[in-house]
Amino acid sequence: MSSIEAKVALRAKGIAARSALRGEERHKATAGATARALKKLRAHEGAIGLYVAFRDEINALPLMEALADAGRRLALPCVPRFGEPLIFRAWEPSDTLVRGRLNIPEPSPDAPVILPQILVVPPVAFDRRGYRIGYGGGFYDRTIPVLRNHHPVFALGFAFACQEAEGLPTEQHDVPLDAIATEHERIGPDSR
Repeated sequence: MSSIEAKVALRAKGIAARSALRGEERHKATAGATARALKKLRAHEGAIGLYVAFRDEINALPLMEALADAGRRLALPCVPRFGEPLIFRAWEPSDTLVRGRLNIPEPSPDAPVILPQILVVPPVAFDRRGYRIGYGGGFYDRTIPVLRNHHPVFALGFAFACQEAEGLPTEQHDVPLDAIATEHERIGPDSR
């Protein structure tokens, strides 16, 4: 099986596992992952790039609201043309979002561009080395190096534990995350 075929199979498995998590179990898992992510993010300074949940991704809204309440500067991605890195624009909970290129809500094109020092990334599947599989567009694999050309960036995966896979296949362009927060644990070199 080629690396691409393996990623397609692992993507389907991650989506199915995430989709199977429902009701109170999903609510509790989201709360647990949010608490672990908040604890980790408090240790890092700077603007935070988050995301609006797409399909069955873990809902980042409770995390976003807690960070906004703590006075953190937040941004959400705007999807450019395929093959380009994401553009992050300032966001506050009271802001109205518009439908973006992939029909995902994003900030207005008039919102200021932000170069976040921290990214919260929603993997479809991940492994303990910090590698992730998304939907296959490569947006975060392009975006993280571009941001790191400006300043250090801490990339935190935010996912359900059921999305973990063993030893994802990697390619030269794949960029690992620095840590991953799930409802059960924080995974990474500094998992305190």
